[in-house]
Amino acid sequence: MNSTEIETTPRTNQTNEECNPLLHPNTAVSTSPYHHQSTKLRSTYLRQKKREAQPLVEKAREISSHGAFFTFLWDIYSAVSVFVAMLLNYESVFGCVVTVGATLLAYYLVEDHDADWNGNLPTVLLSFAVITPLSASITMAFTRRETTLKSLASFRSASYNLYVAHASWDWGECNKGKGRRGCIENSDDMINVYGESSSNGINLDEKKAIDWTNHSDETLRQLINLSDSLCQYLTLPTSTRARHRVTTKGGQEAKTVLSAGRSLFTLNVSGRMIMISQLCEALKYRGLPGNEASRIRQWENFMTNAMEDLRVVKEYRTPQALRSFARLFTIFLPPFYAPSYVQVARDSDSLALGICLGIVTSIALTGLFECVRQLEDPFVSHVTLDGVDVKEELCVLMYQELMLARKVLYPEAEDFMLKKNTCDICMGRNIAGDDQSVEEENREKARKESSGSITVDRTSRHFCEDSMKL
Repeated sequence: MNSTEIETTPRTNQTNEECNPLLHPNTAVSTSPYHHQSTKLRSTYLRQKKREAQPLVEKAREISSHGAFFTFLWDIYSAVSVFVAMLLNYESVFGCVVTVGATLLAYYLVEDHDADWNGNLPTVLLSFAVITPLSASITMAFTRRETTLKSLASFRSASYNLYVAHASWDWGECNKGKGRRGCIENSDDMINVYGESSSNGINLDEKKAIDWTNHSDETLRQLINLSDSLCQYLTLPTSTRARHRVTTKGGQEAKTVLSAGRSLFTLNVSGRMIMISQLCEALKYRGLPGNEASRIRQWENFMTNAMEDLRVVKEYRTPQALRSFARLFTIFLPPFYAPSYVQVARDSDSLALGICLGIVTSIALTGLFECVRQLEDPFVSHVTLDGVDVKEELCVLMYQELMLARKVLYPEAEDFMLKKNTCDICMGRNIAGDDQSVEEENREKARKESSGSITVDRTSRHFCEDSMKL
């Protein structure tokens, strides 16, 4: 654990001002509900934020009020836009061209004097060969999407509770112990960190209070880096299409993507859980009861299970044979029904009507298959309409929730920096030296490293300039 420069003295010798943790940024803010000043400060902060958000809430309600007729026209326009966006692809164009060509060929091959000719074909083949597998595929793909949403919710919930536990849980009992506030650095631990020599200016005989702000910030860094790495893994390109299984070039592409993904998941995702687990061991070492540590372990287990569920959804798909079957029949089955379109054209004495019927049939089947294709990988929301916005969930909303929790628990703490001097953090040392100018210089350097090394864009896709004015 990290140390601070605060010397612990008996509680009976401290004044009320000295006991106030809000006046000492390097100490943990008391989590006791009976510490009224801390509780009032947190309540004041939350009430202030609620008042600031109220104008935005009122504007949201106002801007969402529309007339019924305007809403009807707006919804129709939006539906048409989605319809066009789903069908602007090579498959729909190719299917329409083949269907029109087959219809024209059948129309001009049929002699006009052949009055007994009947081109109607049974539609049972269309429903059995295309509609049924497409319906089953849509159901399975949508179930996968719902599983993804539940896993993300479980991961975020467990992460939030895990941080609150590391940042605020206390184990002191009335008249039996001081809990967090009574923890001091162990001399043996200090020797292991700094060595027996005092050349670094550290007095190993001086009792130092545990820097719980640093401990909670380290937990926060691990959780944020974990969510960022998980987001990076989940948003990798899809590598489980049919072309990745049956072609040489596709196989090489799949190997490259899967190797990168599994390296991300194993090293950056699973490896972070080990670091988080060690932080729980640090709390147990300082006196955290076993029952509360067991609850933290349960949340870690929830996070691990959620990550594995997300990995399985990412790397595995609905039946490949079923999807390949549906793809081929949505393209080539409508041209097979060209005689039926010709019969419509002859009965109505309009070739255009027969061609339009063939085009509509081809477009409808292609649109259904496109729905299946877009739901297959629910994590690529940047190229689909119904995908899960993983970046919004893991890199924006989760980050905002954790930072708000830190602000409430440690209102007087310094600004959080995602990347500090990693060696100093892990070894429990101060970033700054003894000289004040060196301290400021190192802090400024850490801020620059933080802004330059973290490439994650945490701007929400729902960003509103009005909210920034608040």
